[in-house]
Amino acid sequence: MAEPAPPGAVGDEAVRRVLRERIVVVLVRPLQSGNVGAAARAMKNMGLRRLVVVAPPAFDLDRARWMAPGAEELLDHAAFTATVGEAVADCRYVVAATARRRHSPWPTMDSEACAARCFEGEGPVAILFGPEDHGLANDEIAHAHALVHIATDSHASLNIAQAVLLLGHCIHAEARRRGFVPRVEGAGRRGGPGRGAAPMATEGRRPAPLGDLEPLVGEWMDTLEISTYLAGHEPLLVQSTLRRLLQRASLDAGEVSILRGQLRKLRWKMRS
Repeated sequence: MAEPAPPGAVGDEAVRRVLRERIVVVLVRPLQSGNVGAAARAMKNMGLRRLVVVAPPAFDLDRARWMAPGAEELLDHAAFTATVGEAVADCRYVVAATARRRHSPWPTMDSEACAARCFEGEGPVAILFGPEDHGLANDEIAHAHALVHIATDSHASLNIAQAVLLLGHCIHAEARRRGFVPRVEGAGRRGGPGRGAAPMATEGRRPAPLGDLEPLVGEWMDTLEISTYLAGHEPLLVQSTLRRLLQRASLDAGEVSILRGQLRKLRWKMRS
């Protein structure tokens, strides 16, 4: 059950607009096009839509799209700029994600505080992520109001797409706390039901009576007999074990019918 929205929660649609319009993910000098695609996919997972790529040394859109199944439109609508200054020009607040501690006394926050800050005030908030090798340079961090450190154990270096996903998850959790209700859209092209697929019905589902399971048990035993499995096992023990498993599975009539059809097909194939 979702937690109740705290005082001052702005409601589902308003929070959705913050996620999709006001939070800007800025990838600075990313070295690998695949990481840009993976970051776009992470953004799509967490409800974020605005992507800016700053001065990539070499960018292969096809490679990026290959790593962003279901999130290709974020790449198609991404902005490309030459400098961080251009990327954050319309933002009211800028946070720089960095694993390194800086010598200057810079304001710092953790991931949860960064997520909360994204929903405060007006205007876009930009989050800067540096390149895979050395992270953000000091002149790039100079555009930020604060630094955010993602809590890790002994190894602080994160892949850029991992960092986007972790911060994005914190932002998504904060959005839910403020009243955002995620929309189930499926898993896209790779696995899972696609967008618009009907969820599996659970309410009103009636398990098949035990009498309907007996023909299934019989067909299963016939199949095991043909496969020679029963040659090394006690048939009554196998049958009772199978019956308990099927009872515990609580199959409905449609599922029993599917299994019987599969077993008939297997027996036909084995006999052929």
